[in-house]
Amino acid sequence: MRTRVRFVVAALALPLLTGLSACGELQQNAQEAQEGIQQAQDRLDAGSACVQAINIANFMPNFADPQQAQADAQAKVQELQRLADQTADQTLKQNLLDVQKSVEQVASGSVTLESSAEWASAQLEKYGQITTTCSKAVGG
Repeated sequence: MRTRVRFVVAALALPLLTGLSACGELQQNAQEAQEGIQQAQDRLDAGSACVQAINIANFMPNFADPQQAQADAQAKVQELQRLADQTADQTLKQNLLDVQKSVEQVASGSVTLESSAEWASAQLEKYGQITTTCSKAVGG
């Protein structure tokens, strides 16, 4: 009788154990799917940050109007800081902070019409660094 009870218990436990194993596989598959979704979301976030970064880093003030150039630059400094604070990619964040430092020179009035060509050349390099970083971040 004991052997029969053990056999019945084993027979009843087998589907339960098989079901638990299947649940484990389903849970693992769900976790892998969630990780894939997160990676896609991270790329989307990087893409969104890059579009904003490229638009902001594209800043070129009108040095013929120094007061307007300073006001425009101050607004861009704030935009750059906000975006850098929200950016998870550390390389892009550093690129944004580099652009911000450069734009702060315009906001402070230290870049004049006479020195604007040199500033614009350096700014173009910083813009290139952002586009390179973004192409790597979004391109995978």
